[in-house]
Amino acid sequence: MDTDHQPPSPDLREASQRLRAFRLGQTGGRLFTQPTGHPSGPTGFCYCEDSWARAAGFHAKAVFLALALKSPVNRFKLWALRRLGARVAGQVYLSHGVWIDPLFPELLTIEDRVFFGMGARVFTHEFRIDEFRAGRVTIRTGAFIGAFAVIPCGIEIGAHAVVAAGAVAHRDVPPGHTLIPGLARVVRGGRQP
Repeated sequence: MDTDHQPPSPDLREASQRLRAFRLGQTGGRLFTQPTGHPSGPTGFCYCEDSWARAAGFHAKAVFLALALKSPVNRFKLWALRRLGARVAGQVYLSHGVWIDPLFPELLTIEDRVFFGMGARVFTHEFRIDEFRAGRVTIRTGAFIGAFAVIPCGIEIGAHAVVAAGAVAHRDVPPGHTLIPGLARVVRGGRQP
């Protein structure tokens, strides 16, 4: 067994070009994946590894979106998302504390009459131990995203579907269906007084 195995060293220039094409909608599919080294080292996909100007630009965008999402004015939240490239319909409501991933907002589509409960989270990218992922997130007409629900990258929530409070949508939710979180259970074997 080889204990000195190093993670694959991908051609980051080609991968960066593929990611750009994916972000611009020039490729099919909902999920972009690329093998990387461990996220504690350089991966080629983090703005913190880029020039100070690009890193500052990203942080300015992230602060702008965070402040907009804290606004009590829903129209301002929706305007800010659209300004950053997200496709957001007119009748969408974002409750207090909703967080939208600032890295790739252009990968987010929210159709009409969608409701986001307090503290809901939407991710358009993630780093895994040995992989970078970016994905389109589509939330169809009439969907209800409960409080503190999590929508990871590459997921589609169907029309009139419900993601219940605290649920993690680890796969697509079909139209008209409800995703509930794992139920807590009481089991024997607790501590005796």
